Amino acid sequence: MFFPDNYEFYCPVKINSGNRALEHLPVELDALNARKPFIITDKEIAKKGLIKKITGAFKDSGITLGIFDGVPPVPDLKLVRRLMNNYRDTGCDSIIAAGGGAVVDTAKALNIVVSGRPEDLKESAGEDLIKSPLGPFVFVPTASGTGFETSRFATLGGLSFSSHFLMPDLVVIDPRMVTSENADAVVSTAMIALAHSAQSYTCPAKNPMTDTYAYAAMQFVGENLANVVRSGDKKGRLALANAATMAGIAFSNSPRGMVHDLGWAAGDISGLPHGICMGILLPYVLEYNIDSEGYHMSDMLLPIAGFEIYAGTAKNLKARKAINFIYDMQHEIHDITRGNIPLTLKDAGISKDALDGVARAAVGEGRLGFNLDDCMVILEHAWEGKQITSS
Repeated sequence: MFFPDNYEFYCPVKINSGNRALEHLPVELDALNARKPFIITDKEIAKKGLIKKITGAFKDSGITLGIFDGVPPVPDLKLVRRLMNNYRDTGCDSIIAAGGGAVVDTAKALNIVVSGRPEDLKESAGEDLIKSPLGPFVFVPTASGTGFETSRFATLGGLSFSSHFLMPDLVVIDPRMVTSENADAVVSTAMIALAHSAQSYTCPAKNPMTDTYAYAAMQFVGENLANVVRSGDKKGRLALANAATMAGIAFSNSPRGMVHDLGWAAGDISGLPHGICMGILLPYVLEYNIDSEGYHMSDMLLPIAGFEIYAGTAKNLKARKAINFIYDMQHEIHDITRGNIPLTLKDAGISKDALDGVARAAVGEGRLGFNLDDCMVILEHAWEGKQITSS
């Protein structure tokens, strides 16, 4: 086991997962000194009746709820100001975000302003500019997300935020909320979890605590994704929701990696789900780094493939075996969905001429450790579907 000379890890997140986990919400809020939560979601989640499952958990609690179910796909600062007035006018003291993506970004932004002043939102944009804890914040995931929900990150209205104070106090993972979604949403969410956890687990800056969360996240994705896509297995969906939660925590305590930056840039330019792009790029990035000094590629085989395969693979072949396992997983999902989940950037509809723009957008994020040439090698191989190194 790798043990660094020193490391930092921060996680304020309590996780309640399992049957009827929602019913614990009143007790958990009371422990957070909260008695009037404000529930935030979008119309699609409300339309599915999922908010009724949350409100049902409070029916005998005497707790008054505020509800807003109109978060748009692209929320703006005006919405946050409107929600702030609603929150304060109704005397709310905590936030429950039900859903993912824009819903959680909106909830995090709202928590910044209701915990201080409206102008704090713009003043808090950037790295670690939130200087004190925010109000109680609960996240209830559904089947789809962006991978940022349990993390320290949020974006809204052209502003980006990064602070451990943005991480939820509590995540409630209830199988009634993790309902069946289309294959794109399931695969995108799971592949973001796999990418974030694989990068955290193999990067030079890994530590025993990030390993713990990343290991479980990779294991849950490896064991359950194909079956969930194939049959909608309920227990598997719950496992994938746990994987997304744990991967977000590991991601918050690790450097951003090439898969994230390239996948996010590819998604922005192509309009594809970011997780689909990350899933395509993940094995190529791992291949590119397979012989790089300081990376821990062979460690990944155990959580992703299981003990039997790990024990039966020679030490010098473990890293290659882990990467091939991810390639095999991709092909299985591609076959299950009859080709609807692409295997290459070309199949995903990204033109070869667009690759330079993707690479420049990723490098433009300013993260040290890779350059334009690195990005182009990975993107060109992922576009063609050609492995970087031989099997």
